Amino acid sequence: MRFTFVTAMLASLVMAAPAVRRDLDGARGAYGAIAGSANDAALVANTNTFFANLNGVASSDDINQSVKQVSDQISANHKDKVPTQLTAAWVSSVLNKYVA
Repeated sequence: MRFTFVTAMLASLVMAAPAVRRDLDGARGAYGAIAGSANDAALVANTNTFFANLNGVASSDDINQSVKQVSDQISANHKDKVPTQLTAAWVSSVLNKYVA
């Protein structure tokens, strides 16, 4: 149940993000941390940080679509006990378009 709450926070992040302009450099830093996530909770936290920094850099519709896609996949992989490193690699591949 706790993990579900954390992933729900991920899904709502873009909607509740402050109006403060974030920067692409911060998103790139968080992107690098995603691949090194030690467990699913760290992966969610690193992904939250990535999206928080990305707010204002990319279109809201595109970000919202990615948030939903990533949140759904992390939740499914957590339920199926997929190793965190495989999930992190998948998340990195989806988010690469924002930092490439």
